[in-house]
Order: sequence, then structure tokens, then C-alpha cells
Amino acid sequence: MINAAVGRGSGRRAAALVAIVALGSIPFAGVNDSLLLMLSTIFMWIILSSSWNIISGFTGYVDFGHGVFFGIGGYTAGILIANHDFPFAPTIPLAMLVSGVVALIIGYPLLRLRGVYFSIAMLGLFLAVRELALIAKPLTGGSQGLILLSEVDRLFYYYLFLAGAILVVALVWWLRRSQLGMSLLAIKEDEYGAEARGVNTTALKLTAFCLSATITGAVGACWAYEITFIDPGILFRDSFLINVAIMATLGGLGTVWGPVIGTAVFLSVRDTLWANQGTSFLIVFGVSLIVLVLFMPEGIVGTIQRGERTVMGRLIRRLRHQGPVNSDASFSAVSIPPARIVTHD
Repeated sequence: MINAAVGRGSGRRAAALVAIVALGSIPFAGVNDSLLLMLSTIFMWIILSSSWNIISGFTGYVDFGHGVFFGIGGYTAGILIANHDFPFAPTIPLAMLVSGVVALIIGYPLLRLRGVYFSIAMLGLFLAVRELALIAKPLTGGSQGLILLSEVDRLFYYYLFLAGAILVVALVWWLRRSQLGMSLLAIKEDEYGAEARGVNTTALKLTAFCLSATITGAVGACWAYEITFIDPGILFRDSFLINVAIMATLGGLGTVWGPVIGTAVFLSVRDTLWANQGTSFLIVFGVSLIVLVLFMPEGIVGTIQRGERTVMGRLIRRLRHQGPVNSDASFSAVSIPPARIVTHD
């Protein structure tokens, strides 16, 4: 049994390494900039949905204001580059630092709220910060925005977001198997029970919140530099809050590969429907999401791993445990009565 588990682990690591090498080789296959842009966008959203999964998937605190850290990171980089002539590279750790400090300041009081109260408080914070960015015109440029002088290099952003996605998925993989991750999942299942067992739930939630915020702030800084122009309407978009939650939930909350698969499926289906259905794609897309939520409430990965309570999960489990029919085995399974030897002694 131990050898089988070790073999499965080695096989998964080998498959992951092959996938990384394959993704890294795509730009050398003669693809155009459009495909590189699409893939880098998927990688970017994998980072964002995985970071949202750290706080919302592991602890159960649904963050409807997570986009505030994306905007803070973007404005940190934008202000430093546009107003102070900073090079791009130093703005990433600074964006992470600012986002982490803001998360620490606001997280300490807000994470004492539970359930829908935390979600509403974070949504209110998101709207308030967006208005502040609009009002603080000398610093942020207000509605006129900021222009960031940069070169549009699709190959650079492809590898930048690919490396970020690999690092963040590896971080979530480690977190899922660490004592910290187990404690966060215990908070999700029963926070009062975790507190009764001596778990410092406030410190753990704040750690996950700040970690999630720093990752999101870094992505905001990179994206601001990529698009070369930012304003409050671009960095603080309402659609960000919806998309990141759908991607992580569709794949499976609290899992490692859920946000990865959920992001790829969401963006692929959305872009395909948008191209074929036009403006009416929202109707088809909305109905599809409702059906998925009804039949796969644990998400794609969650249903495969632990979805026995759902119709789709029971069907997948039955198919996984049902072996192929072997005619020889079926024939041999038929009980043949022993031959009766008759003697005339």
C-alpha cells in the first residue's frame, strides 16, 4: 500500500513536470500573440482564483471585496511608475507590501465578523476604496487615470504569469497538506469547535487573509503595467468580484486544482459562448452555471474527490468503482457443480 501511494505521488509529480515543460515550450511552437494573450490571461486568473481560495475556500469566509487588493496593487505600481519614474520590478514587492499591510489593518476587525456580515463588510470596503481612488485625483489621476510607459511584450507576460501560477499552485498544494491548512479547514467546518480545541482562529484567519491579499496585489501591479493605463473603473471592476468567486467555486473550494480547472473551464466556455451567441451568451452561460451548481455543488474537483452527497458525485463514484466486464471472468464465475463419480463397488 505504501509503495502504491509513493508510486502515485511520483507519477503526479512527473505529470506536473511534463505539463510545466509543455507550457513553457508553447511560445517556441510558432503561436501568435493572440494565443499567448489568451493563455497568459488564464494564468493570471488562476493566480487570482487560487489566492481567493486561500481565504474563502479554506476558511469559508466568502470575500466579496477581494478586488480591493487588486486595485491597491495596481495603483501602487501605477503611482510609482507614472509619478516617480520607478522601474517595474521593484513595484511588485512594494505592491505586495502595501496590500499586505492594508489587509492586516482591515482584517483584524473585519475577520471578527462571520458569515454574510463579513461578505457585506468587504463589499462595502471595495466600493469605498474605489470612490477614494476617484476622489484622490492628485495621487491617482481620478477619472483621467494614469499612463504607464511600458512595452507590450506578450512573451514576457506569458512567462511572468505562468511562473506566478506555478508558484501559487505549489503554495496552495503545500498549504493543503500543512498544519496551517488543516487548521484553516477546521475553521471552515466548525470555527467554535476549533476555538474550543485551542486553535487561535483570529491569527490563522488573518494570516490567510494577508497571504491572499499580497498575492492579489502582486497580480494587480503586473496587470497595471501590462495594460499601460489605469483608472478606478478599470482596477476596481465589479465583474472581478463575480468572476473570481465563480472560477474558484466552479472548480471546487478548498482544493488545490479546483481554481485551476474552474478558471480554464470558465474562461473557455465564456469566450466560446461570447463568440457564437453574441450578447445573448449571458443567458446560456447563466443557465449553465445554475445547472452546474445544482448537480455539482462541490465543484468539479470536489465532486470527483468527495461529492458522494450529490447526484453527479454518486454517478462518478459508481463509474470509478465499476470495472470492465470480462467475458472470461464472467464465465469462470459461474459455479459448476462437482462431477459425481459413481462406483459399483
